[in-house]
Amino acid sequence: EGNDPEDYSRLTYRKLLEEVCKFANVLKSKGVKKGDRVAIYMPMVLEIVIAMLACTRIGAVHSIV
Repeated sequence: EGNDPEDYSRLTYRKLLEEVCKFANVLKSKGVKKGDRVAIYMPMVLEIVIAMLACTRIGAVHSIV
């Protein structure tokens, strides 16, 4: 859930880039393109950072809810 301060995840920059590119490709395959708006509704977990960076990578505007 991301609520416990003792829970944490670690990624190398290389692994982060791989995950961001992978998710950016998923977004593009779903038709998301530059200038589109994406709402992200997730708890505070590592994957939210990946989602935000993937949106930024393809030029989509993201909003965290």
